[in-house]
Amino acid sequence: MAVPQRAATVRTRGMLAAAAREAGASLVRNLSIPAPFADRALEAQFLEDHSQRFCAFRRASALLALVIWTCFLWWDFSFVRGNKALNVRLADILALRFAGVALLICVGFLVLRPSFRSHATAHRVILTGIYGLLCLILTMVAITPAPYNYTQYFIGLYLALFFQFSFFYLRSRLALMVGAITMASVVFLQITVRLLNPEDFFAGLFYMFNVVVVGHGVCAHAERVSRERYSAERALASLNDELRSANVSLERKNHELEVSKKDQETKTHALLALREQQMLAAQTASREKSNFLAAATHDLRQPMHALNLFLQAAAEAIRNGEFAQAEKLIDECGRSSVILARLLNAVLDLSRLESGRVVPRYHVFDVRQIVEEAAEQMRPFAASRGVDLRLRLPKNDVVCVRSDSHWLCRAIANLVSNGIKYADTGNKAKPTVIVGVVRSPTRARIDVLDNGIGIPADYFDAIFQPFFQVDNPELDRDKGLGLGLSIVNAVVSMLDEHRIELKSAEGRGSRFSLEMPQCGPSPEKPAARAPARSEAAEAAQLNGRYVLLVEDDGLVRASTEALLAQWGVLYDSAATFEEFEDILATIERFPDLIITDYRLRDFKTAREVAMLAAVRLGRACPCLVVTGEPSATIVPLACEHDVLSKPVSPAALRREMASLIAGA
Repeated sequence: MAVPQRAATVRTRGMLAAAAREAGASLVRNLSIPAPFADRALEAQFLEDHSQRFCAFRRASALLALVIWTCFLWWDFSFVRGNKALNVRLADILALRFAGVALLICVGFLVLRPSFRSHATAHRVILTGIYGLLCLILTMVAITPAPYNYTQYFIGLYLALFFQFSFFYLRSRLALMVGAITMASVVFLQITVRLLNPEDFFAGLFYMFNVVVVGHGVCAHAERVSRERYSAERALASLNDELRSANVSLERKNHELEVSKKDQETKTHALLALREQQMLAAQTASREKSNFLAAATHDLRQPMHALNLFLQAAAEAIRNGEFAQAEKLIDECGRSSVILARLLNAVLDLSRLESGRVVPRYHVFDVRQIVEEAAEQMRPFAASRGVDLRLRLPKNDVVCVRSDSHWLCRAIANLVSNGIKYADTGNKAKPTVIVGVVRSPTRARIDVLDNGIGIPADYFDAIFQPFFQVDNPELDRDKGLGLGLSIVNAVVSMLDEHRIELKSAEGRGSRFSLEMPQCGPSPEKPAARAPARSEAAEAAQLNGRYVLLVEDDGLVRASTEALLAQWGVLYDSAATFEEFEDILATIERFPDLIITDYRLRDFKTAREVAMLAAVRLGRACPCLVVTGEPSATIVPLACEHDVLSKPVSPAALRREMASLIAGA
């Protein structure tokens, strides 16, 4: 049983030692002066907050001190007057008491001022009152005979120290300094003037030391609690600020989420609406394309059907020996083929323009040249219809624009052709088409005016649709194919900053206006074309010329050979690039012209044809490319060349041949 008892004893001793260490540490902590905040600005903020927090209590304590001191005045008056030993000091004691009352009244006045809320002012006022009262009490102790100086007045030092340690919430360092100075003053006065009896001195000093120690502990604890409370409040305020910031951020994010949700819903609805619009647009485009193909197929079948019937009738006339009738029928065959070629080219041009495969080639040029060129192309047609074609152009001023000269010329020609076709021949005034150029500081405008039948306002949009024609219910091909204005609209839509405007009055005529950006003068100019010649002049120019023909399609090659032979043109033809190379190695005459398809077999093109001819012949030879390829995809050749799109009318082929040969 001894071992467990000994273990319990050891455990008890250990617990007591731990408790003693804990108590000692707590005592040391409570008696130690709290450290100020490391940040001076934070320390200053704490002191101001501390003074404002206990300002009211300090004011009440100062007034309480005035009341207690005044009560002691009454006590002194009653006690000293009845005591013969103290009666001789009554006047001095009362004077000191009244001095204390005056001091405390001044302190009370100062503590009631608003400036007392600041830390510096509060400490100055409180310490002034405390040190003043301590000095008055020590003076009373010094002038009062023993033992009354100890029993009646020395205890006033304890009361003053109790007040300054507890009621005024001073910093512990300052309160401890007051206590230490008071004890040092007592010791100094005891040594110099024998303030108290030795027994009373040691007893009073002992009690004073205990008051200072206990008061310091209370003051240090109060300051430490106040500092910890301030830190906690700051931390709490910081957390509250962070919480408010987090709440604000959360509200903002919530608002953003709501906005994003609404935007997403809006986008979703917009996408659904766009999808429906696209579906409707695709369906509409499909219907329009189907209608376009149906109309194009119908219009292509008509001249092809007529061509077949004319050919069959001509063959029957030849077999019957009716050669004059056969000649007329063959002329009708040519007319049908021209209409067929014109319709096919128009359909292909419109299809290429609307599909976006045509890339405009912009350059700066004088628009007057393009207008004159388009007018020259249309003059024979105008003369055949009895229409007067006039130009109104600035004579001396250059009107430079930035556009595609080829497609702009096509658009102008189509507008002029449209005005000629719908001329009002029943009007007394002579049918007239006027083409004019008007310019502003930044824009140039080409006007095509006619005095024809006019266009009703209800048809302003419809006339730009393919195969739509006003006042042509019988589909007279002499009045066109209904594609001219569609091509004009597609050209204007393709070219940047170009615009078309229509003004028309039924029975009085129409005005089509093309607007485009105007530029300053530029050296870029479209190549001037050779002046138009008559058919007889063209035929005379081609007679006896030598041409090399490169065409891999047998039917096209045979028909071209037959046409060249009828025109009196000497030729050699090749079906492949190798045959063309063999011809170049054996010919004895320099060719006047090379006619070639653009894309040949074995991945050869007209570019290789032109380059081979330049190498073998020693210099470049003019080339005429007759192809079904879009002209925009043709790579420039290493020679003077022109491009015709199949199908080509014999008149257009002869005109281009004569133009290239004349240029060479």
